Amino acid sequence: MKTNVYPLTPPEYSEQRPSGFVVGPHSAIHPVAWDIITPDHVADTSPPPAYDSIFIQEGPVKSNVHHDDRNLWEKVHEWFEMSVLQHIIWLGALGFAILYIIFSLKYAGSCYRKLYNETDGKMIEEVDLPSTMKVEGGILCASALFVFVLRLLRICDTKRTLRINKADYAGRQNRKGATRVFPFYEYDASKNYTLKCDPEFYSFYNDAKIGQLAIMMPYAAYIIIYLFIIMPKAKIWFIRRKWRQWASLLDANQDGIISIRDMEKTNARLELLRRTIGDRKTALNADAQKKWWDEHVFKRGVNKDISIEDYITYFEGVYTPHGMESAMRPVITGFFNFFSTPEYRKKNIPILEEDFIKFWTILKNVDESHCRRMFVRYFLNPLTMASFLENFVALISHNDFYDEKTLRVYKILNPQRSGTCDLICHPSSCNV
Repeated sequence: MKTNVYPLTPPEYSEQRPSGFVVGPHSAIHPVAWDIITPDHVADTSPPPAYDSIFIQEGPVKSNVHHDDRNLWEKVHEWFEMSVLQHIIWLGALGFAILYIIFSLKYAGSCYRKLYNETDGKMIEEVDLPSTMKVEGGILCASALFVFVLRLLRICDTKRTLRINKADYAGRQNRKGATRVFPFYEYDASKNYTLKCDPEFYSFYNDAKIGQLAIMMPYAAYIIIYLFIIMPKAKIWFIRRKWRQWASLLDANQDGIISIRDMEKTNARLELLRRTIGDRKTALNADAQKKWWDEHVFKRGVNKDISIEDYITYFEGVYTPHGMESAMRPVITGFFNFFSTPEYRKKNIPILEEDFIKFWTILKNVDESHCRRMFVRYFLNPLTMASFLENFVALISHNDFYDEKTLRVYKILNPQRSGTCDLICHPSSCNV
């Protein structure tokens, strides 16, 4: 039996359709019936989030954006330390060192200057150029080989898969070579000098010295400028960058402003850390949480947002090289109290690699493979919650970029720029 179904006219709605409303391909639906759910709306509905994700993802998720605040000198320094040019310089130095040794042995005793006493004829001064050249060649060769060994060890260090034990940890030191130039033919002609020098040897000596100075002097000038002019400033640049990293941990939505909303999101992440890897049985009470933020973050006043630049300016105002650690320890201790307790930290229970990765995934959404590499390379075995706290204290209080303790948290948060960064001498330039 065939039944005819007649189309019904949709009712007239007095409420106007919202601006920007798109009806979609279902033209049979009356244009003003905007509150009727259509297949388009159902298809656009996202599934409900997992319970844990509520604590770490509220609103649209932003990518982990890093601010490259390196100045021109730092970029040039990083390029030079990573470039082939530095290898060429040291290969040239090694080549000159080998030639010095060969020619000094070949022309031993054939180029000297002696000064005799005019009264008794005894020799009172002797300059043996081949012997001096041999010593210079040995020092220069040792310096070049030392640099190559250091770079080789650094490359091997990036490839290791085992962590360094605390008992085996030792600092690294830098050493330098030397050279000397004798004005062989500059002497007092009125005195009783005897000179003898093979022309071929002296010609080589003169030309080799000019070539060595042409290669090494610009590099030596670069090192001197860096040590005595740039390094004091570089330490300030370095600790400012670490302060920015610390501020970015508190800026949940990465908009450059630490707001009340960021405080709520960060507290939620710290609560998830407590339930995931911490030892607190209950959450830190709300008054203690707010007190920490008011005392250590919102420096413009209670409940007043603060920009990251203003927060860094505050650090600059209170910074002293020797007193910063004691001043910043309460800040980090309070931060760690969100997800751990002083009693738990005293137990020195090791943090496992998987818990370490969870920590950075929840707090900053750091890449897992990067976390594993940094965990092996920089964090000593065993890593405890107490030593982890000390690493955070060093992040915002120490400006020595050649001390591994100050680099550990920094390296986790520092962006990777190149796989050849392992070869650079300036540890703050890139993420290794």
